[in-house]
Order: sequence, then C-alpha cells, then structure tokens
Amino acid sequence: MTDLDRHWLERLQVMGKVQSRYLWILLITMIFYGALQTRVYVDMDPLKTPIVDLEISGLFVLGFGPSLISFFVLAITGTMRATRTARAKLNLGRGDWSGEELDTSPNALDLAFYTTPKTPKGISVVTHFSYVAFLALGLYEAAWIAKQLWDAEAPTSYLFLILGAVLWLPAVGFVVYELLRRVQDVPTLWRTK
Repeated sequence: MTDLDRHWLERLQVMGKVQSRYLWILLITMIFYGALQTRVYVDMDPLKTPIVDLEISGLFVLGFGPSLISFFVLAITGTMRATRTARAKLNLGRGDWSGEELDTSPNALDLAFYTTPKTPKGISVVTHFSYVAFLALGLYEAAWIAKQLWDAEAPTSYLFLILGAVLWLPAVGFVVYELLRRVQDVPTLWRTK
C-alpha cells in the first residue's frame, strides 16, 4: 500500500470527513424536524427566533423539512459514490475490509457498527446495511412530514411538497441503488477471511 496515488488517497480521506459531517447534519436535521412536527401540531403559536425576536409560522418552517432531509441524503449518497470512485482508483476491494487503515476519519456509523474479518459473518452482513438503513429512515421521516403537510392543506404546502418531491425522488433512487450494491456485496462478505 506504499505506492498509492496521493491525489486519490487525499480524495478518499476528504470524502470520509465530508461524509461524517453530513451524517451528523442529517441526524440533527431529522431530530429538529421530528421535534418541530410534534410541536406544530400540538401548539399552533408561531415560532420565535432568538435574538431578533422574529415570529415564523411553524408550518412554514416544517415545510422545508422534506427538502432539507432529502438534500442531505443526496449529499451523503454523493460522498458514497465519490468514495467508491477513489477506492477503485486506489485498487481497493469492494464489500470487504481492504483499505480500512486509510480511513483516517471514521464516522459515528462506522464505529457504531464496526466489524473485522473475525466478526461473525451474519453480523457483518447485517451491519453492512447500516448506512442504507439510516438514510432510509431519513427519507421515511421526509415522506411522513410531507404527508402531514398534505393533510394540513396549508396555503404554501403544495409548493413545499413539489420542492420536496423534486429532491426526495432522486434521493430514494440513490438509496435503493446503494441497497442493491450492498446486496451484491453479501457473497464477498461471506467469503472474506
């Protein structure tokens, strides 16, 4: 591994950092909109922003939820594709543990579901789907918020629904693509020693 192309190695490491950042942003966004959704339907008072004391409709802020969540899912799937390209340029394997030592900034999902070649194969296979499961959870939340907006029939909800759908549909496509790639990796995971 000493004769790796420095450009692609740096690219791989940068993508790891960017992916970690966007995973955290997605998690915070999902928590924020989940809490906001609960508050908006219980208390219809406008939201007040700190410092400037500006009042904003909770439904208006909630309307951006599906779009923002879908955008961050798109950004994360983009980092996954860019990482795959860098790994291919570095001749690293796919669906195995090769190149682990090059990941200088593992993220929370990497560490929460960390496996080694000695981990039982069944566990390795299940944890191989952790990214897809997390991204699918985000897309589910975005769809749930969109449904709530549709049901509320707020005056601007249709604009938000269209914007959300424009981002949500490709995000679903990329997450399904990642799911299928991981399904293809399962035989490799079973064979890796």
